[in-house]
Amino acid sequence: MKKLLIAVFCLNGILAFAQLSVKKLDGTVINDGDVFVYNTLSNPDDLENPNNYLGLKIYNTSAQSIHVKAEVVSISNSTGDNLQLCIGDVCLSAITAGSSYPNSATTIAGNGQNSDFDHLLNGNAGIDTNLPVEYVVKIYMLSGNTPVGNSVTFTYRYQSTLATTGFGSLASAGIVIKSNLVGNQLEVQTQKDVTVTIYDLNGKLVNSTKLVSGTQSIDVSSLNAGMYIANFKNEAGQQATVKIIKK
Repeated sequence: MKKLLIAVFCLNGILAFAQLSVKKLDGTVINDGDVFVYNTLSNPDDLENPNNYLGLKIYNTSAQSIHVKAEVVSISNSTGDNLQLCIGDVCLSAITAGSSYPNSATTIAGNGQNSDFDHLLNGNAGIDTNLPVEYVVKIYMLSGNTPVGNSVTFTYRYQSTLATTGFGSLASAGIVIKSNLVGNQLEVQTQKDVTVTIYDLNGKLVNSTKLVSGTQSIDVSSLNAGMYIANFKNEAGQQATVKIIKK
């Protein structure tokens, strides 16, 4: 019994040092918390669209084999179908938030890597086409059914360029902006308290501001000139998204 406990302890100790890393197919490291933004959809009958294909290279940086799954942490503005998530020898066209895939974890040999086929791509335009579609996915390791070691969580976001001109959606949410061409201030008139989040075209959050009802302004003087995505969410949960151009 003592020997068994020692063996289990040693195995857990080894697994604790097991590490994985995740990269795109071009070798770009996918860091924990990264957001990848795409503005094109795949045809449902032919999902292999290189313009929204996120290839996933999973590397085992330890000497012993690891067992890997992908957990769908959350899904926003999507039914979870009309997409492709391929991990190991399993390819799925529909996923569910809170589930992990594949059912049996894929094994990656010591100092090895998965194939070049694992990927995520989206063909779902969204429940509300004025809002982004988001899939938050975590790549993690298991010992039996227990997560071990490090993990990498990233967000795949589809944002239609046509959907980000949503002045009608802004009005429906009781929000008016003076202009989407802004200098140092984004002027907002809102009937309810609202949270405004502004992202660059790479999906990086560059400003988050809470506004009370009335006429308010958001200081965007620190932003570089260019195009941004502004998302508005009021206290009733209504959301709208619009493109803004910083002069």
